[in-house]
Amino acid sequence: MPPQGFLAQPGVALALIPLASFLGPFIATAIVVALPQIIAARGFTTVQAGWYTSAYFVAAAVFMMPVARAGDLYGRGPVLALGAAIIAITSLLGAWVVDPYAQIGLRLLQGAGSAGVFGTGPALLAQLAPPERRGRVLGMNITVTYIGLTTGPALGGILTQAFGWQAVFHLTGVIGLVVAIALWRRLPRAAATAQGGRFDAGGAVLLGGALGVFWLASGRPQHWDALLLLALAGLLLWCFVAHQRRAPQPLIDLRLLAPGQALRYSAGAALLHYGGVFGLSYVLSLVLQHGVGSGAARTGLLLAVQPVLQTVLAAPAGRLADRLSARRLTISGLCLTSSGLALVSVTGVTGAYGLLPVALACIGIGTALFVPPNQHAALAAVPPSAFGLAAGLLQTSRLVGQMASMALAALLLGLLDPHTPTDYRRALAVGGAVFFVLCLGALAAASRRPTVAS
Repeated sequence: MPPQGFLAQPGVALALIPLASFLGPFIATAIVVALPQIIAARGFTTVQAGWYTSAYFVAAAVFMMPVARAGDLYGRGPVLALGAAIIAITSLLGAWVVDPYAQIGLRLLQGAGSAGVFGTGPALLAQLAPPERRGRVLGMNITVTYIGLTTGPALGGILTQAFGWQAVFHLTGVIGLVVAIALWRRLPRAAATAQGGRFDAGGAVLLGGALGVFWLASGRPQHWDALLLLALAGLLLWCFVAHQRRAPQPLIDLRLLAPGQALRYSAGAALLHYGGVFGLSYVLSLVLQHGVGSGAARTGLLLAVQPVLQTVLAAPAGRLADRLSARRLTISGLCLTSSGLALVSVTGVTGAYGLLPVALACIGIGTALFVPPNQHAALAAVPPSAFGLAAGLLQTSRLVGQMASMALAALLLGLLDPHTPTDYRRALAVGGAVFFVLCLGALAAASRRPTVAS
């Protein structure tokens, strides 16, 4: 393991790892704005456009735990550099490849590269940072991630309008290559923390299959075969757990997820939190534009309240986690988020849409208070050899929660079938209430998490 002073070099860990964390979220959200031009230029069908949009996220979910484990076994620095390089190369190729299916394949690879970054980046920062600074560097990393998410649509739109959609890919590719080369030169000194172990390929296949089938089900919430797909995903997950119990060197050490283990509750809280907040923007966008008649620009400005606050407050929340109890911070954050979701439901009942800015502010502040301290607590609960496992598990929980949240939002809107302003208000009331219950589940999980020394 490199000396702790290695982190003090700002050109290496404090800048390069967050820069790598910026790449995936930026290209993922910037492409959404450029998608109409990409569809026209490359001749995507409607089905192909859907696969192109979602391929990144399913690949990130499928590969997250395997690459996190690979980082533990073979060194997190090389895996992180490889992930950044894959994002960069697939971006550059994406500007030139013509065939729609090849474009979809590049997006799958890009998601795998993003898994390489997010499955190892937080773990590498935790490995290199002194415990008393861990919350600060994790908060900074999360802040840069949020910056990528929030600036992606705006910057992607500017680049697309001024220079064409290929400019989004060129910018990501050039930055990614510079970051990947610098990471490769400077971070391979971060040695493997689980040397001598073997990679559990069977476990990786079973877990990837379960997540992939779950993704297929989440994209078909109103179809009868969604239940069959969910059952198949559950069966594959059961096979994965059974395999992990038998494997001498499993992909996931289930002892770290036993009742009473802090990582169990951190991952559970992350899953339920993202399940309760991610789909809200989709519901609000439809309600405001179709139910209230709000314009796209005005709706976008309102929806920006939450991510902007998350971006601004994530780093300070990480610094607070170095000094205050992570348990108290996460509980406070989830209480605020739950209050915001309750206000969303009240808005649907009363029609007082002036409550929405307050509700979104509560959710944004609450999320900022929850995410960095929750990550800090998860990493503090495991030995350094399992940092990758903890980081990968949290990221997998996030992605699964996001997929489930979008599926739940689509299912609720499909069942309620809103057409009139009153119908949309009812959809908002019901959706806010369902998301509120999920967030209460996250609060219960965070409350049960035992306190661990960092």
